[in-house]
Amino acid sequence: MHLSALMENRGLIWASDRAEWRLQRLKLRTARAGVFNYRPAVWDGGERLPTKTLFDGVLVDGPCSGVGTWGRNPHARWTVTPTDVAELAAVQGRLLANAARAVKPGGRLFYAVCTLTGAETTGVVAGFERAHPEFRPVGLHNPFRPEETARVQVWMWPQVTGGNGMFVAGWEKCAR
Repeated sequence: MHLSALMENRGLIWASDRAEWRLQRLKLRTARAGVFNYRPAVWDGGERLPTKTLFDGVLVDGPCSGVGTWGRNPHARWTVTPTDVAELAAVQGRLLANAARAVKPGGRLFYAVCTLTGAETTGVVAGFERAHPEFRPVGLHNPFRPEETARVQVWMWPQVTGGNGMFVAGWEKCAR
């Protein structure tokens, strides 16, 4: 919904998830918020994309261990295992690689997760960059630390933000 507000409810946003029930909840939330410039599409993150459209921007909000949400989900610190983190990092890497195919030359790809583990953050980024030299990192600004210069990765630490821990990275697809 924030992307729609930034776009002033113009343009088109494709919202995808592997669970149709989440897209149904999104439909209710967007209607309440007056957001109408999106199209929901069930997508399992696999190689077959939900559309042949190439986009100016793609945001991958990857499924993650949620380590950054422990402040509001303290029980999770006792349920997340190293195996979970490794499996999720592999899923995130595949999802990011498949979503990258939908970015048009000159377009941007962003990766965000609410976790702070190395495997799910810098590990996924390093693997993606090795496999996709056609993407170059772009500078990002941390809204919680405006004094910092642009960085190619932004860490939002819970002790600084007063909320969830987050990690964001972004790239631009080189023009052909």
